[in-house]
Amino acid sequence: MGQRPRKDHKYTGCATRIQSRADKGKVTSDADYRSVVAGLQDCEDRYTALSKSIDGSKDSQLSSLKALRNEVRNRTRLEGQLLTAIESERQRIGQDLHDDLCQHLGATALMAGSLAKRINPENDPELARDLARIPQLINDAIQSCRNLARGLHPVTLSSKGLPAALEELAARVPLDVKFQWPRTERMAFEPTVALHLYRIAEESIGNAVKHSGATSISVELDVVGRATVLAISDDGKGFVHTQKSDGMGLHNMQYRANVLGAKLSFEQRANGGTRVCCKLPLPKRKL
Repeated sequence: MGQRPRKDHKYTGCATRIQSRADKGKVTSDADYRSVVAGLQDCEDRYTALSKSIDGSKDSQLSSLKALRNEVRNRTRLEGQLLTAIESERQRIGQDLHDDLCQHLGATALMAGSLAKRINPENDPELARDLARIPQLINDAIQSCRNLARGLHPVTLSSKGLPAALEELAARVPLDVKFQWPRTERMAFEPTVALHLYRIAEESIGNAVKHSGATSISVELDVVGRATVLAISDDGKGFVHTQKSDGMGLHNMQYRANVLGAKLSFEQRANGGTRVCCKLPLPKRKL
């Protein structure tokens, strides 16, 4: 006979703690983040154990199936709460960069420019030349800071929608990145759906830039049949998608797909490189 599933509420308490931090708009530490990820792994282990225990009497099978459904629901809820907390922290940091650090850097650039004008270049031409360069260097830092803020908190996503945000993301990447979408069709997404798809694209592009040695990347957003399809392809060296080699970024991509009810796949392209595809079923039409 199959073993009767044991009730385990360890991850439930963990989910509650993370939701509380998400409501406050911050995750307190990297250790907290990793403890939640560990909780998700525990959930996966319990799911695997329950799957293997489905045998024996009909009552035992029904009990195991019920426990499996509970594990799936709780895992999805925990993933959603974790991602909400991450986005809240990203938004806070992005706003701090834009509203605080950029303002301070701007004031510093003005002061440096004013100081440079007080130096007579005839007395010390080298010093005057160096001082004159400081405002431009600070302005370059401001631009970098603004780019970081946009990545952490993509304002375009909420103001103009997912296609415009992906177009802006492609333009920011220091590689040949092409974004394609059916401009003749209206593609409207709920804010949460748009955010998760944007982050999946962002993580995929980041992986291609940092790890694959790619020289070109394509991002495609389309509606195929009854599904929205987001595909990111590159011409890099590719990678082997395994449980041991996956970093936190890949896990977060999978969490986002799970929350959306989407299917996420990683494929080796025949001519080299990797293709990441997220397929999201369209909501059923109301009769």
